[in-house]
Amino acid sequence: MIGVGKGMITTLRHFMRPAITEQYPLYRRELPPRSRMGFALDMAEDGSPKCKACLLCERACPDDAIKIDSEKRADGPGRVLTGFSIDLGRCMYCGLCVEQCSSDGLHHTGDFECAVTSREDTMLVLYHAEPAEAANAPAMESVSAAELEEVADTFGHAAEPGSGQEGTS
Repeated sequence: MIGVGKGMITTLRHFMRPAITEQYPLYRRELPPRSRMGFALDMAEDGSPKCKACLLCERACPDDAIKIDSEKRADGPGRVLTGFSIDLGRCMYCGLCVEQCSSDGLHHTGDFECAVTSREDTMLVLYHAEPAEAANAPAMESVSAAELEEVADTFGHAAEPGSGQEGTS
């Protein structure tokens, strides 16, 4: 009986305090500037993505949530980005991919309203180009082998020379 009385007193105290409910859809909270939420792929001034298709972000992802498609450049060394997608259902928003991006092409946005009703809708396609469009992309600088080895050493992946998939497991 004493326990019920204590519970009622606590309840009455909370009735006397002002409500702390946030009216979310109407008023949005100010989030910290370094919040890790959605993703965006920056574009260069000519409309091509800043991504150099170096695969550093894909290799740095501990959840294997990032999928990058690229082709060899026909007019010289390097690769051309043809597709960039992130499975938000697998992503834990750790930010390792954004930190590893050597071209500053990938970054977090303030968008946190990513609720979907099915598992298939969690795939976020940031870039998709037809192979013919990718072949006409402007030349970009390539990532050095030393940078790739540094990332492989950092995340414990063994590089397989000549496989084209250095650092994947």
